[in-house]
Amino acid sequence: MKKEPIEKYLDLFCNLTFSSIKNFDDIIDDNIEFSDPFNNIKGKENFKNVFYHMFKNVKNPKFIILDLSNNKKRTFLKWEMSFYAFKSKQIIMGMSEINYNETGKIISHHDYWDSLNGIFIKLPFIGFLYKASLKIFSMKN
Repeated sequence: MKKEPIEKYLDLFCNLTFSSIKNFDDIIDDNIEFSDPFNNIKGKENFKNVFYHMFKNVKNPKFIILDLSNNKKRTFLKWEMSFYAFKSKQIIMGMSEINYNETGKIISHHDYWDSLNGIFIKLPFIGFLYKASLKIFSMKN
């Protein structure tokens, strides 16, 4: 049974390596749009460069798809990304909206995740300020 492009795309993410990034070429549109808390780019090469950059800056990134919902034009994902940075294992939970055209090529991928709790809280000065503000504004149980 032939895999749909979205299935190939998701398989690629779940098994992504620096050398496999080139495999996006056959399943994404030349003008793909991608956004996350740090990037808002357009184009196949820019899209791949986001992931080359990721592999150059964090150790052992891994994506796990926890849940998905899809129809003929769109897939929504709940995912977990783990990687090593700041001297320990980090885990980020997020959601993605992935849109595809009538031929199945991916035309957009938008990631939604909390960069403050996922990344910035780990930074010494920013993390200290954020944790202090949580004590002020969080309701006590």
